[in-house]
Amino acid sequence: MSNLLYQKIGLAVSRMALDMMCRAEGERIPSISEYQEKLQVSRGTVQNSLSYLKEEGAIALVSRGHMGTFIESLDYRKLQECSLNRGILGSMPLPYAASYQGLATALYRVLSCFEINLVYTRGSESRLQLVAEGVYQFTACSRYAARKAIQNHANIEIAVDLGPGTYLSRHVLLLRDPNARGIEEGMRVAYDRTSLDQRDITTMLTTGIRGVRFVELRAHQTVNAIRSGQIDAGVWNADEIIESGYQGLHTISLDDVVYVEDFSTAVLVIRKGEEALLQLLSRYVVPVQVRGIQEQVRAGELAPDY
Repeated sequence: MSNLLYQKIGLAVSRMALDMMCRAEGERIPSISEYQEKLQVSRGTVQNSLSYLKEEGAIALVSRGHMGTFIESLDYRKLQECSLNRGILGSMPLPYAASYQGLATALYRVLSCFEINLVYTRGSESRLQLVAEGVYQFTACSRYAARKAIQNHANIEIAVDLGPGTYLSRHVLLLRDPNARGIEEGMRVAYDRTSLDQRDITTMLTTGIRGVRFVELRAHQTVNAIRSGQIDAGVWNADEIIESGYQGLHTISLDDVVYVEDFSTAVLVIRKGEEALLQLLSRYVVPVQVRGIQEQVRAGELAPDY
C-alpha cells in the first residue's frame, strides 16, 4: 500500500476500503459503474482497487450472476490498514460515573471489529472543537452541547443519537442550606466554565437573581465544596451523587427548569462531511445495543471494560 499511496489508485483503494468498512458480510455491493460514479474514477481503477483489497485479504467477494456481487467476508482491521485513516480515535468525558463507564464499554464492544481508541477529557466545547479540527474522529457529548455548537456554526454534525438517559439521568441542584428551595440572593454558586451543560444550566437558574456570586471550580468538586462551606449551591450530575453514596445532601430536581432529554441524551458527533465515518457509526453503533450494555454496567452485571 505504501507505494500505491503515491499513485492515483492509492486514493481509490483508500476510499474503497472506507466504503467496505461501512458494509457487512452478505451485503450486495454496488456495480463497477456505480462505483465509477461514486468514486469519480475509471472502470479500471475500480477493478484494480477491488483486486488489491482481495489480494490483501481485506475482502472476499462472490458473484451471483444477474443478482450482482456480494460480500463473502470482511476483515475490518485490514480494511483500516488499507485506508488512509489507520484507526478510529474518539473522545468522551472522564468515566467517573457508571453511565460514562457503560458508554465507554459499549463503544468498545460495538466497534470491536475496528481499531478504536477513546480519549477521556473534560469539557464538551473543547472536544467538539477538536472534532471540527479533525484531531478526533468523533466525540460523545450531550445532545444539548452538540446542538448549541451546530447553532454556532461549528463544522460538525450528529452521527448517532443514543436516546434519553445515555449521557446521564438528570442534573440536580445541590444546596448547603437544608431549608433552601432554590438559589437565592447573595448565594455563592459553583460555576465551571469548561462544562457547557453545567455552565448553561447554572446561567438559567441564576438569571434575574441579584447578588449571586459565582465560584469557579470543576463541576466534580461541587459536593466537597458544598460540604466544606465554600459554596451555597451548585448544579451536578444526579447519577454520580447516587452512585457515590453521598448522604444528607439537600437536592432539588431541575426537571421543570431545563429540558431534561437534551442534557441526558448522549450523541456521537463527527466533522461535517465525513460520509464514510457517518455510515460506519450509523451502522455499528446501534442505540438499543449501547443502552443494553450501559444498563448491564450500571446494574453491576457487567464489569466496565474500557
